[in-house]
Amino acid sequence: MSLLAKFREFLSKQSKNYKVLLVRGIGAQSFQQLVMNFNSLYIVELGASAFELSTVRAVGSVVSAAISLPVGWLSDVYSIKKIMTLGMIIQILSVAFYAFALDWRWIIAAVVCATLTMTLVFRIENIILANSLADHNRARGYGTRETIMRVFSVFAPTIGGLIVHLFGGISVEGIRPLYYIQLVGFSAVSLFVIWKLDDIDVDRNERRNNFLEEYREMFNSGKNLKMFAILQSMGSITWGLSMPFPFVYAADFKGADAILVGYMGTSFGLIAMLLAIPMGIWADKRGRKFTIFLTRPFFYASYILLILAPPEASWMLLLAWSCRGVMMSSRSWMTMSMEMVPQKFRGRWTGFLSLLSNAIRVPAMLLGGYLYESGNPELVFIIPVLVDLFVRMPMLTRIPETMKKEN
Repeated sequence: MSLLAKFREFLSKQSKNYKVLLVRGIGAQSFQQLVMNFNSLYIVELGASAFELSTVRAVGSVVSAAISLPVGWLSDVYSIKKIMTLGMIIQILSVAFYAFALDWRWIIAAVVCATLTMTLVFRIENIILANSLADHNRARGYGTRETIMRVFSVFAPTIGGLIVHLFGGISVEGIRPLYYIQLVGFSAVSLFVIWKLDDIDVDRNERRNNFLEEYREMFNSGKNLKMFAILQSMGSITWGLSMPFPFVYAADFKGADAILVGYMGTSFGLIAMLLAIPMGIWADKRGRKFTIFLTRPFFYASYILLILAPPEASWMLLLAWSCRGVMMSSRSWMTMSMEMVPQKFRGRWTGFLSLLSNAIRVPAMLLGGYLYESGNPELVFIIPVLVDLFVRMPMLTRIPETMKKEN
């Protein structure tokens, strides 16, 4: 059977909501990738220092932490579609703040809205997808969706780089047109989802009044949840320290221009696209942890290559982001997280993880900004590698595999 035939066969068996979220993913990923690599550069060009850049990101994490538990609880007992609709409206507001920003302070509102979107939309998406897919092909379902999304969006970063180059290079006026395009695109995609998405029925007889008691019940429903929550939250150190800075660092110290930043994004997307389905299949056959451990060395390599690349060595920057694409091709971490608890607790579980992760991400981001400005920018990449390699991965070995084997 050809690969295209397998695609069609797999999609024909999936629910309407899976297909709607696939279409949303294609559109949202394309418009997101058009701009993503230029977000931090745009904030810096608007006048923010490295520490102010990390502070802006930290404010978003504070907001996300504040609403994570109630949103997680509501997604288990209230209308999924209404929560997602609210999140998509806030996402459009976020893009509007970027598009019309007069200085970097405007981006505080944009990042707060974007963080609310992450909590309201992307976590709800993962809950809907997890509930739509069977245990034996859940990782493959994530991987198939990821691949199709990447096919349509793989050249978006390069297109974004070309647009920035045509409008004057890495500058406010060079990057701003990307947000105008994104604003129109997200508005159209959101209207489609509101029109087509079916709500998930909630058994109102299952609703309870004791908010804290429900979270206590959740923790009694699965094994190793506390250890996994700590493990997940420590990833905030990994991402919080480094997240705002790779492309700023590439531009400041490696001579990257708008075109090269775009090529880096495309190399990342191309590798992630090619490997998403194989990673999903391996995760369903060999286990979620197998693919996590398999791809982790490429994460470390991406930062090492970024640090070691001589100025103007564009091929090393492309290789670094290709390695990052290998790591991001696997959705095993999200799959494993969803499988840690019964279906009825997935909203509360993601809310709790979001609270813990964002609480740790705030000081990590501020520390990253301080280190970058202190004359040791490489530390914002070295420390995450050390934490992940010597703390998180050893902890993961102690978490049992979540994949359910068929008889």
